Amino acid sequence: VAGLMPGLKYDLQQAREDVDAGEYVSVVLFNALVWSSLLFFLVFVLMVGRGLIERKILAAMFSSPADLGAALWAMRMAILPSVAAFAGVFGFLIYYPHIMARKIGELVDKDLVYALKDLSLQVGSGVSLYDGMANVARTDYGAVSREFETVVKEISTGESEDAALEKMALRTESEFLRKVIWQLVTALRSGSSMQGALKGLVKSVQEFQHAQIKDYASELNLWTLMFMIFAVAIPGLGSTLLVVLSTFGGMQVTETIFMSIIGFCFVVEFVIVELIKSRRPPVHI
Repeated sequence: VAGLMPGLKYDLQQAREDVDAGEYVSVVLFNALVWSSLLFFLVFVLMVGRGLIERKILAAMFSSPADLGAALWAMRMAILPSVAAFAGVFGFLIYYPHIMARKIGELVDKDLVYALKDLSLQVGSGVSLYDGMANVARTDYGAVSREFETVVKEISTGESEDAALEKMALRTESEFLRKVIWQLVTALRSGSSMQGALKGLVKSVQEFQHAQIKDYASELNLWTLMFMIFAVAIPGLGSTLLVVLSTFGGMQVTETIFMSIIGFCFVVEFVIVELIKSRRPPVHI
C-alpha cells in the first residue's frame, strides 16, 4: 500500500516523523480497522436490540451460503457505516503527515525573516556561514532554529555544507526556506557574495509577507460582513420576517424553530471565526 503513495515518504520526512512509510501505513490500517470494528459492533448491537435484525437470521447465518448472504444483507445498515468509517479514518491518517508538514512550514515562515537578518548580519561582519548557522540554531527562532540545528549537526558529523543544506531543502515544506537554501547552495558552489544573496532573500520574503498581510486585511472585510449577517441580521430581522410571513401562510412558528435558527447561526459563526484564524498569514504582525 505504501508503494502506491510515493509522496508519503516525503510527507513523513517533512513532518519530522522518524518512521518508515510501510510501518506508518501498517499503523494506519490497524487504527482504521479498530475504529470501523467498534462502530460496526455498536450499530449491530443497537439494531439487534431494536429488532431490526432477527435473531433467527443470526442463528442460521453459518448453516449455508444462502443464509450467510441473507444475514449480510440484513446487517447492511451496520456494515456500510463501518466501511465508511474505515475509509474516513484511513484517509485522514494518511493525509495527516502532509497537514503537519504544512504546519511546520508555516511556523518556519513566521520567523524566517528575523533569522535571515541575523544570519546576514553575522556573515557581513566576517563570521563564517557555519558559525552563523550555529548561532541561529542556538537562538530562539522557533522552527527555523530547529531546522538549522539539524543542518549544524549533520555538518559537524562530516557532511559538507552544501550537501547538508540540500537535505534541508528537500525535507522542508516552507517554500521560502527552500528558496533560501538553494540560493545559499548556489552561492557556496559559485563563490559569490553570501551577504548579497542573503539581503536579496530577506527583501523578497518581506515583500511577500507584506502582500499576504494586505490580502488578509481585504478578506477580513468580507468575513466581518458575513459574521454580522449571521450574528445580528438573521437571528433578529430573519426571525421577525418569519413571524410576519407565518401570519399569511398559516405556518406556526414554534420555539423549536427559533432555537434551530439560533443554533444554526451559532455554528456558522464558529466556522467563520475558525476560518478567519486559519487564513491568517504566518507572520509576526
